[in-house]
Amino acid sequence: MQTKQRGGKRANAGRKPEGEEALGATIIARVTEVQKKVFQAKGGGKWLRQALTPQAETRETAPQWASKVLPRTKVSVPLFEYSVQAGFPSPAESYRETLDFNDLLIDNAPATFVLRVSGQSMVDAGLSEDDLIVVDRSRTPKNGDIVVMQIDNEYTVKRFVKTGNGFYLKAENSSGQYPDIYPQEGQEWQLFGVVNFVIKAVSGKVAA
Repeated sequence: MQTKQRGGKRANAGRKPEGEEALGATIIARVTEVQKKVFQAKGGGKWLRQALTPQAETRETAPQWASKVLPRTKVSVPLFEYSVQAGFPSPAESYRETLDFNDLLIDNAPATFVLRVSGQSMVDAGLSEDDLIVVDRSRTPKNGDIVVMQIDNEYTVKRFVKTGNGFYLKAENSSGQYPDIYPQEGQEWQLFGVVNFVIKAVSGKVAA
C-alpha cells in the first residue's frame, strides 16, 4: 500500500480515525466474584467488545479487495521447543506440542482481514512488496502500532504515532522518499484496522 506524498505538517487538523471515536461509551454492570473471574479469564474488555460486535459490522464496511478470513478447520502442526540456530536438535527430542495457525493469527475472526502490501514505504519495519498483513478491525491503535488507514479514497499502511496535540502516520524507509503523513483540513480519515502479523514468503509461495 504505497502512499502518495502529501504536504503540510498540520497535526490533528483532520478528523480523528473512527476507531478511536467508536470507543466513547462505557458499560457498568454489577457481577459476582465468580463472574468477574470468568470475565477476566476470557480477556476482559477485548472479549466483551468482540462479543458485542455484529459480524456484519466489520464485513460490510470493508473494501471489496480486502480478503476476509473465514477459518473453517483446525490444522495442528508440530511446535518445537528449541529455536533454530546453526544446528537443529533431533525433532524427537524437542517436539512438545502442536500449534494451530488460526489460534496464532486470529484474535477476532469476524474482524480479521488479510491485505497485500504494495510499495516500499515500510521496509524498515519489515513490510515489503507483496507481503501479506493480518489486520484486526476491532482493535483501537496504541502509540507505535502499525495501522491501515483510509485517507479520502486511498489506503495506506504506516506506523501510528501519537503526539502531545494529535497524531500522524510515520513511514519507515531510510531512503527518505516517503514523508510522514499528517491530517489536513478537509480530509476524511478512517481507521481500517491494526496490523497484528505479517506473512512473508522466502521462496515465493505466498504470492498466489
